[in-house]
Amino acid sequence: MITPLNAFVQAACTFDPSDSLLPLNVDGVLAGWMKKTFAERLEAWPELFVLRPRGVGMIGEFANAELRSAALAQVVESLATQDVIRGWRDEMVDVGETFHSPPLFYIERAASHYFGLKMYASHLNGLTTRNGQPYMWLATRSARKYEDPGKLDNIAAGRIARGYTPMSALIKESFEEAGIPNDLATQAHAAGAVRCKHKVEEGLHNEIMFVHDLVLPESFVPTPQDGEVESFECVPIADLLKRLKTPQHFTIDSALVIIDCLLRRGYITAEREDYLDLIHAMRP
Repeated sequence: MITPLNAFVQAACTFDPSDSLLPLNVDGVLAGWMKKTFAERLEAWPELFVLRPRGVGMIGEFANAELRSAALAQVVESLATQDVIRGWRDEMVDVGETFHSPPLFYIERAASHYFGLKMYASHLNGLTTRNGQPYMWLATRSARKYEDPGKLDNIAAGRIARGYTPMSALIKESFEEAGIPNDLATQAHAAGAVRCKHKVEEGLHNEIMFVHDLVLPESFVPTPQDGEVESFECVPIADLLKRLKTPQHFTIDSALVIIDCLLRRGYITAEREDYLDLIHAMRP
């Protein structure tokens, strides 16, 4: 059944890149997807890329991921100076066949959408109670953020950068974004994973989000630390369900993580005709 909520989830999670994007093959692995216009930019490096009607291949002999990454870095930096790749983060991310596979290469995070790479993130649902009623903390992103300025977000979330695990990334982001002490953040419960796969202007957003729940003391109030969050608010779950009727006020990633939490905790139930559709669409 296509309810407004189901329509949002389907659009956010089930995009098929093969309909409009070109696959990127690296060392025999499907590593990403890209727009034809971006693929044509890569023809400036014929020693590294070959563009065919059915896709793009990275060529060349590289003894290890470090050498392949160094070659890619020159390409990405050049495209950034040409203003083709925007939103530089100065943060490296690993790219591999699976999350636990040895990396094929690592690359500047800003390039991930253009190359359509599968990325990984850690998200935290900050749960609490007020007078015995369930609440969730929401963040409002800074108006200065490059992506989704001013939108509602999870209490803490972030891309898993090179050298981090889902939990270490979560602990880092929890303190930097919300001032959650490390000893409290480590109590977060790993609650599964949610996928997000949809077309963006740069190419493809393809991400697996490791989801965590943390029941915060009623007295705890998150405080912005690194300027990425404008403010926090503690929202009754009943009101949260109403807000999700207009999910465009949230970042797409955070809306999916919140919907997943509400499903797991029984606030969205099988009485909804779209219940199984929601669950199926978000599973990696």
